[in-house]
This record gives sequence, structure tokens and C-alpha cells, in this order.
Amino acid sequence: MNDEFSQSHTQPQAVFRLLRLIYVALFASVGAYWLVGEVIAGQAEVLAPSIMVRVVEAAAGLAILSVLVFRFQLIAALTATALRSNPAAVLARLRVLYIVCFALAEAVALYGLVLRLLGVPSGEATLFFLASAVLFLLCYPRLPR
Repeated sequence: MNDEFSQSHTQPQAVFRLLRLIYVALFASVGAYWLVGEVIAGQAEVLAPSIMVRVVEAAAGLAILSVLVFRFQLIAALTATALRSNPAAVLARLRVLYIVCFALAEAVALYGLVLRLLGVPSGEATLFFLASAVLFLLCYPRLPR
């Protein structure tokens, strides 16, 4: 049984099937965060201190830059190896990098939710949800060629 588990995690199709499942679940939650933000924030208007808004915006910017580095430098470099040299190690590393990309893209949506709950207008907070969606589209897991 343990051998089956280790085999399934070294086969590219199994790894990427798992990654796509995680991807869909996290991507769908971005829409849920937007909906919750609109429903809850629409009921009570609170004005956040501007320093708090700037800190959250800076954190979101850092998350966005991190996703771009992970996706276009680290993941791109690993997929260029095409699983020829030590496929189990490459797949394990790809799995970790993709999950980190998903988490950082999700964080951008969470920052948008936080801003919305802090009283930032809907239009400004929506930019964070849209940025998160774009990051998710860029991070769709693809098998190395």
C-alpha cells in the first residue's frame, strides 16, 4: 500500500490531477471572498486608517511579485528539465512551487477581503480579486513537455 502511494506521487498525471483539484478549490474561493466582502461590507461602513490600507496594499504587491517570480522563473526553469533528470524530485519540487503560487494568489484575494471589511470602496477592493484571478490563470498547472 505504501508503495502504491509513493508510485502515485511520482507519476506526473497523478501529481497534476491533485494540483488541478487544489487549483480549482482555491480559485473558486476567490469568488466566495468577493461575495462575502460585498454582503458584509455593504451592511456596515467603517473607515480604515490609511496606514492600515497602505500596509495591506504593500503586502498584496509583494504577494503579486512573488507569484510572478515563482511562476515565470522557478517553475519555468523546472519545467524546462522535462522530467528527464530525476523525475520524482522534479515532480515534488513542482508540486511545492505550484501550491505556494496558489497560496500567494489566494492571499491577494484575502487582502482584498480585508480591505473591503476595513471600509475601502468596492471598486478598489475588486481590483485585488481581479488581480488574484489573473494570478490564478497564470499559475494553471501544466505538465512539463
